[in-house]
Amino acid sequence: MKRRPHHSSGISALLATTALAGSLLAPAAIAQEGDRQLRFDDSTLLDQIVVTARRRDEALRDVPLAVDVQTGEQLSERGAHDAPAVLREVPGVYMPGYGDRTTSYVIMRGIGPILQPLSPDDSSVITFVDGTPLPAASSNSAYLDLERVEVIKGPQSTLFGRNTSGGAINLVPVMPGDTFEGYLRGEIGTERHRILEGAAGGPLIADTLGARVAFRLKGIDGYIDNAAGPELGAQHSAVGRLTLRLTPSDQTSWTVSASAESARGTPPFAMLKGDGFPILASQNLSDESVRNYASQSKFEHEFERFTFTSQTSYNVNQSHLTYDGVDGFLGNRISGVPVEFFRNPAINFFDWDIEQSRFTQEFRLNSAPGETVQWIAGATYYRDEADVDSTIKVFAYGPAAAGRSTFNQVTTGQAVFGEATYPITEKLKASLGGRYTWEQKKYASRYESDGTEPLAIDQFDESGRRNYNFWTGRASVSYDWTDEFMSYASIARGYKSGGYGTFNQMNWQGIPRAPYESSSSISYEAGARGTFLDSRLNFSAAAFYNDVSKEQILAFHPTTFQPMSLNLDTRSYGLEVDGSYEVTDNWSIAAGLTYTSTEIGNVSAAVAASQRGLKDGNRLPYVPTWAGRASLSYRSSLDALGFANAADLGLSARLGYNFVGSRYSDAGNLSRLDPVHLISARVALEWDNGEVYIFGENLLNKRYVTTAQPYGQSLVTGNEVFGASYSRGATIGIGAAVKF
Repeated sequence: MKRRPHHSSGISALLATTALAGSLLAPAAIAQEGDRQLRFDDSTLLDQIVVTARRRDEALRDVPLAVDVQTGEQLSERGAHDAPAVLREVPGVYMPGYGDRTTSYVIMRGIGPILQPLSPDDSSVITFVDGTPLPAASSNSAYLDLERVEVIKGPQSTLFGRNTSGGAINLVPVMPGDTFEGYLRGEIGTERHRILEGAAGGPLIADTLGARVAFRLKGIDGYIDNAAGPELGAQHSAVGRLTLRLTPSDQTSWTVSASAESARGTPPFAMLKGDGFPILASQNLSDESVRNYASQSKFEHEFERFTFTSQTSYNVNQSHLTYDGVDGFLGNRISGVPVEFFRNPAINFFDWDIEQSRFTQEFRLNSAPGETVQWIAGATYYRDEADVDSTIKVFAYGPAAAGRSTFNQVTTGQAVFGEATYPITEKLKASLGGRYTWEQKKYASRYESDGTEPLAIDQFDESGRRNYNFWTGRASVSYDWTDEFMSYASIARGYKSGGYGTFNQMNWQGIPRAPYESSSSISYEAGARGTFLDSRLNFSAAAFYNDVSKEQILAFHPTTFQPMSLNLDTRSYGLEVDGSYEVTDNWSIAAGLTYTSTEIGNVSAAVAASQRGLKDGNRLPYVPTWAGRASLSYRSSLDALGFANAADLGLSARLGYNFVGSRYSDAGNLSRLDPVHLISARVALEWDNGEVYIFGENLLNKRYVTTAQPYGQSLVTGNEVFGASYSRGATIGIGAAVKF
């Protein structure tokens, strides 16, 4: 099986530099003693949190959109180091997957690829770093040294661009400051959980040039017993970032950054679920390695009436994935072939090399703060390229899974966009924005038979090209009832261009793949947010309705299990409520709840025949009807608790609960997943320049099913069996952090 050379010199040098600097310093995320007495980590003052959800700095309370904001301090306290951990705290946002990074994607408010993305750029929610987009494959990447995470719900195509009809996730890194500071943090725990991370930053030239470096080393052992090899579920990663910020004048700044991440793991792919079988795998090839490289440049100059911004980014994701075509126990139950036969790597494997790159250049103008009409206008160019090289041999699947395929897709596009907010009255504001995009996709693919299937042709080449011109837009109104309470309503159009699926189940017969169609959506939203009781109570609520035409679905042939690219209509609507309350100076509570109803429609007879159980009225996969979160926090100085001479020490504690209701994991609604109940806890002893703490995740120690695809009937019992993946059980550990 082929292996791409691992280009590790860049990340090694970067990590060596950041580790040396970080070992001297300490965490920006640890609260000062004064803050410890005034503000809880689960409470965010709406008028103090500044976000860039509309590509300009504005207070969260003024934004006529549903935006979930998590600060760096909150992320640190919860141990949220990556997308799954952060998005778990945002009801209505879900990241399905098989325990690996390569196949992960995001669903927001029921909008997203159905089952799996059709192609490398098939995504409805994109992750951005300070406004610049990452490749879709980088959605499940490390979150390192962040000032905040903004989860912006609903179509964001107007200002953030393509493939954001479900929403956008914007990561805002910590910038170099005016003083030298940093942190170092370490953790150890069960299943050899270990983390070492740090950051340091400050001025290199006073008032002119600043720098910041950050790093994290992280690992944990596997948790799934495996009869054919080592435990599955192990993860090891290293990530680092260097940021330079030049400020030659009060009006001009230029920020450049470069980051690299290397991760490796043994994902627990589809195992036998059903027939009363225990959680036990028979897989000898599970291996995934991922590398992310990112570079960004942001130049800003403030004129008297507006600000000019130029943002450039180039990001690369490289993935190598090898796994068994069929788990041995699962294959035995559906075929009767002995388990040992599936452990032969020569006839039962998938091997993938995937590389995605994304280049973007954007120029924009923003009105100056304080202008009567707030506006933004800009132009963008982008070029995405994806290379997929797969070698497959699964004896049970026939000629469609016996050979090598390459797929190259290049997407180029240009767009112009703008939005303006006009104060109709002192309290009533109206916003209107739009974007027009010109896009071209072209692909080339080659199939080569491995010679083991007499019905397959030796080689087949295919290519294609399609152009897409489309508009997206948003209109909204907001009303400030008081200085602390506002409400809003909006309508937005999203669009996701069509293209060519990565997979062609008929290439072995010399039949080219058919393109899938573009998807469009109309979304309605009404909401409100405010602060009450002397800013001790924060509250927000939003109702939404999404009507999606021709959403893209990856279906599987009922006999060959080969993927097919199709389109369906979907509808989703629901209600979200979120709030926090400081009960006393020491106690705080926070909670969020979302209700989502989803429905699949316009299922033709041909589409229904492609997947068992698929019909009009089915619910969308991975989207529960109910989901929520709740937390209880306590914080006090030790002298207030009666400990003498302990005024400089503080105690903090947090108990968290996350709930995800039952949901289906397939479009045919054959596999219903049980509800998920996650309990986490953390207790810390804090002082001015550090803390020590104990923590626990998933304290119920239950390994929940994260996905389960129907594989047919068991030859042993006649019951339905599934290929399932499971989450990790409890993790308990201790940690310490110091700051400088």
